[in-house]
Amino acid sequence: MVAWTPRTVLFGAALAFSFVVSGAPWSMVEVAWAQEQTLFMAFTDADGAPVSDMTPEEIIIQWDEMPSEVRRIEPINWPARVTVFVDNATESQTVLPDMREGLRLFLEALPADIEVAIATIAGRPQFRVEHTTDRGALADAVGALASEGGAATFFDALYEEAERLDDDDDREYLSVIVMVAVAGSEGSGQARGQNLERMMDRLYDNAAVVHTLLLPSPVSGVTGTQGRPQTRWGTDIAAATRGTFADLNIATDYRTRLPELVNDISRRHRLTSHQFRVTYRPPEEASDQPRVQVGSARPGITVWPTDNGNIP
Repeated sequence: MVAWTPRTVLFGAALAFSFVVSGAPWSMVEVAWAQEQTLFMAFTDADGAPVSDMTPEEIIIQWDEMPSEVRRIEPINWPARVTVFVDNATESQTVLPDMREGLRLFLEALPADIEVAIATIAGRPQFRVEHTTDRGALADAVGALASEGGAATFFDALYEEAERLDDDDDREYLSVIVMVAVAGSEGSGQARGQNLERMMDRLYDNAAVVHTLLLPSPVSGVTGTQGRPQTRWGTDIAAATRGTFADLNIATDYRTRLPELVNDISRRHRLTSHQFRVTYRPPEEASDQPRVQVGSARPGITVWPTDNGNIP
């Protein structure tokens, strides 16, 4: 049985719940209890393979150890869709060959059915190729990446992508955003006021996961990325979206760390393509801050519950 308990969160909700499955924590947001509640749930067998034939009778949801009524379950097929933003501003010029090679290996290892887009962030975010499974077109876009000078727009790229996701009313995919950047000069115009909170809310609400690979600026003479705005944004966003932040040491780390992301993306792709939206009615006698447990009546099943379909 999987359990979670209330705790405070920074962005967008009054309460959150921390799940623990196989030692991996993540969060679930509920603003207020209603007669019907919704969870996203994926199920895997003893070999880690998705289970797609679950029935309502096999799903257990308890509040304060009292059973909830599972009203209906809906199969959800959300394949991963990857958006890669590449820093091609002045300070990344000398490391672009390593970025290109890392991206080549990344695309080579990624499952062929996952759509990918390539964009750059020098001056302003620009898409070089829209989301496609055409690996030839993607390879051409990566091979053509070149420095365009000026400052990078790391924040603007994420902000604009979050707005695009929020505007996509027909979204049926797990958005995976990969930031390939250096901790250099930042020229974003949106990095002000409440825009960080707005962006975080948009990314979370739309089940986005953000991975950032950040290298110290090769021209700044500064060791490490601590104190840079990209580091602060990258770490905060990784925590909020169940993603990762990698503080790279040398440029060749792009060649190893980018393909290493494929294992995580592929696993999520497999699970989010075989999950359920579960609608249930909690017991009336439950407390205002209940202890909620989730499980399966079928032996040998691992349950992956989330509030938004973004499986960690």
